[in-house]
Amino acid sequence: MFKLESYITPLLLSYVDRYIKNLKPEDSQFSLWGGDALFSNLDLRLDVLEQELQLPFTFVNGHIHELRIHVPWTKLGSEPVVITINTIECILKLSTDTTDSDSRPKKYPSTRGLKRPDISEAPPGYVQSLINRVVSNICIICNNVVLKYVEDDIVLSLNIKSVELFNANEKWEKAFVDTNMADTISRKVIYMQDLTVCLDKRDASGKIETYQDPLLYRCSSTWRMYSVYKASHSKHPSLTRIHMYCESLDFSLTDQQLPMFLRLLNLAIALHNGSNLTSQENVKVHEDVSEPKLILPEDELGLNFVLYSYKSLN
Repeated sequence: MFKLESYITPLLLSYVDRYIKNLKPEDSQFSLWGGDALFSNLDLRLDVLEQELQLPFTFVNGHIHELRIHVPWTKLGSEPVVITINTIECILKLSTDTTDSDSRPKKYPSTRGLKRPDISEAPPGYVQSLINRVVSNICIICNNVVLKYVEDDIVLSLNIKSVELFNANEKWEKAFVDTNMADTISRKVIYMQDLTVCLDKRDASGKIETYQDPLLYRCSSTWRMYSVYKASHSKHPSLTRIHMYCESLDFSLTDQQLPMFLRLLNLAIALHNGSNLTSQENVKVHEDVSEPKLILPEDELGLNFVLYSYKSLN
């Protein structure tokens, strides 16, 4: 007889194990069938993140202090599985890899130690429907997010108190979406609470002697992602629109931060304009951004930044 937990538990763990190197259920407070699983001191699979996000940056390191998975077993058809991350820290730098990432074979980690479910006794239609409902409605909450970007003597840090990702209905309200319906539209909301952005200068030893005032301080915003698919079974959207709502946005720069900000602005514009450059030209872009000058294209102001998003969320 098919048991629900015998399939859902390995499914969720294999999904998480894809992005985490040292996920060991036997070493954790593991009681997912009881409703919760708790993991501590986890390291992210940096290569997988780079392959998924396709950003012009390289992850130096990534660490999760605590990860909790909550499964509402008695209400799986109406309530989402909630994955909560408490304190996640990542450090990035500009990628200098001259190899075209799209031409390299993608190697995804195997879920060693995680037993795959036996679905031979389960009706195929029921299993597929269950997978779609559970995975498509996963709610992700990240508390205390710390992202740092390091470029020579510049340190750009983003600190976010809380980030929540969930599905929404036509009114952009949190909702449990029925994926079995022939709906080709997906609505997701990202609520970001208390975003603080800092820009500081470090010395030759990598230490910051004097911290500058934040560029942004405790800014909260809501991001709405509207995606349209050609068919209900399509994996990738044909159209995605992202709107950002923010009640207040107080931005400030000190005299010490202005040259660093111009260098980062120059970098963003160079990456935008050089997205189709050859490998040698991309290396030249990396070398040129160290100069504190502002590059503007001839036909526009050059402020159309590329917004990168998680493809796996759609």
